[in-house]
Amino acid sequence: MRIMKRTILVLIIASMFFVSCSHYKSSDSINVFPPESTFVKQDGSVPPGFWQSVKDSEIDVDCITCNSQNRYGSLLKSSADDSAIKLRNKLLPFFKELDPGQKKHLIDELEEHIMWAMVRGVLIEGDNNNFGVHVLKGKFWTDVNGKKHPLVIFRTAFTPSPEKKDSCFRSILECANVKHVINLYDGEMELDDLIKAERETSALLGASYVRTAELGYGHWRATIRENPNKNEKRDIATKNFARLINEQILRPGGEEPKGNILIHCGGGMHRTGMVIGVLQKVINGMSMEEIAKTYSYHVGYRNKGHKGGFEQGNLDFIAEFPAELLLK
Repeated sequence: MRIMKRTILVLIIASMFFVSCSHYKSSDSINVFPPESTFVKQDGSVPPGFWQSVKDSEIDVDCITCNSQNRYGSLLKSSADDSAIKLRNKLLPFFKELDPGQKKHLIDELEEHIMWAMVRGVLIEGDNNNFGVHVLKGKFWTDVNGKKHPLVIFRTAFTPSPEKKDSCFRSILECANVKHVINLYDGEMELDDLIKAERETSALLGASYVRTAELGYGHWRATIRENPNKNEKRDIATKNFARLINEQILRPGGEEPKGNILIHCGGGMHRTGMVIGVLQKVINGMSMEEIAKTYSYHVGYRNKGHKGGFEQGNLDFIAEFPAELLLK
């Protein structure tokens, strides 16, 4: 039995390693800077006043070690499916007694496990930080000397080694007056080690750290995705989403922010993209055309043939979001 378990484990690990390494060494186009109106545009230009806002917030831009890479493998799901089938076929001799329903459950579980292991590999081993910066118009934080600074929102994916001195995560906290970190992720990836490191690093550097999945906001991303048309479930999820922004970004703890804010989800694409998109629309007054550029970049969209993680439903949600739900 021990030999059988070891055989199964080796097969699973080998399959995940092969798929992850072979599929994600592609050199898909990666822009140097995200095309955000509040950061650096596609042509390399910077909107008037942006760097002054950064300077006013006393951010040492050169000290931040993050990159804006955001690869998304278009064959990720099919690769995981294929690997799961191959593994299922290798494992079935050990489970001859399984009925058809149990066999389907086995392959579904294998596919999920392999896919999320691959996604983690892309993010962490690939060092895809998906970094971005947004200044919120008319929003400020006040330092201990009573000086007001523009509120800057940093965005990333989960990043490698948050505790290390030269890591993306730690560099943002140390160099950019970040005092609140918001982890939006509530999915299936195994990330406990990274969450622990982020939490401890935040505490060490005097920043608060929250996992929104632990705070009663519900699975708003999944609910909105599963309910594209207006109904009670979508309405509740929308209100939870608005409450999250109000309580964690605009008025954390019911007060003015104590410093800048870092938000991330798993890959910095969907949950983060929806939050940033709504802030851009409601607080910064940006057009959906500009919002779509930022969103598309951060989900790895290149063109219609390579859509990355693009989901039109996320942009639809941003466009339809009721502005009156956010604190002004």
